[in-house]
Amino acid sequence: MIIDINYSEYIIDKEGFIKELEDRGYSTAKEIFDYLGDDIEEILYKCKDIVVHGIESGFGSFIYYSDTTRFYKDNEEEILKHLTELTDSVYDDEDTSLVTWLYRDEVYRLYLEEMLLGDPARLYNLFTWTYVQDIITRIMGEDDDALLDYATSKDEYDE
Repeated sequence: MIIDINYSEYIIDKEGFIKELEDRGYSTAKEIFDYLGDDIEEILYKCKDIVVHGIESGFGSFIYYSDTTRFYKDNEEEILKHLTELTDSVYDDEDTSLVTWLYRDEVYRLYLEEMLLGDPARLYNLFTWTYVQDIITRIMGEDDDALLDYATSKDEYDE
């Protein structure tokens, strides 16, 4: 799995790796990585930390509502589709809506009410965090070849 790799041992072709992820269905991989930084090694270590500690611990530009709201608005259709699929899998049916899932939690219910009153920032933040956390967890669980096909050992590179 990608999460098990020691990234500091490799020189990684960031663009090639992102293209591979996009080909595997991670359509927002480039944008997520852009929000996490510029250096692919640092990005991958942040991804590992997100999997272990959760995105709400604060990583890259996924901290402030202004940033998470912008990410949400730029990717609203993809995020809502993904969250709907997650809800379907959590409840093992297609009848439980995303709103029903949110409404069952007291805090998330408050976010829905705030949205209805014209302040959706916390809900957009929640949607962004949930989406990005799930995508990064899936990426980090991919087979090593998804990354190592785009990496050169620093030992090989020095020769």
